[in-house]
Amino acid sequence: MITANPINDMALMLKNALEEEVVVAGNLILVKKLRELVIRSGTPSFSFKVDCDITFQNIHHQEATINNVEILLLPSELPQFLSALINHANPLPNNYSHRLVMEKDVYCLYMESRELPEQFAVRLAAALKALNF
Repeated sequence: MITANPINDMALMLKNALEEEVVVAGNLILVKKLRELVIRSGTPSFSFKVDCDITFQNIHHQEATINNVEILLLPSELPQFLSALINHANPLPNNYSHRLVMEKDVYCLYMESRELPEQFAVRLAAALKALNF
């Protein structure tokens, strides 16, 4: 199917899959998902809002994009998130990579893949839903 504006169509599809507003900037689509993170370390607990940054670069009709995510996770959330990601019906592509930065009481997970953005978004949305994100 040929559409009049494939980038806007892609942005709408990503908005629906990730259940969040998207911003189109040239050949880049940006998505920010906000969540509250509660860190309990000993007696005090800290609650703050953090963004999950998701970008889709080199958006072109029917082509793979460079998909990136930066997400903060609690140590207890990491296994559940990765399990949902890995066990999704849509398998991870061969070029998928991630890097984990561990700080006290919180992990920062950086993920990247080169694949169709819809595949990436659907898989990521399922992993985020596993955390009630």
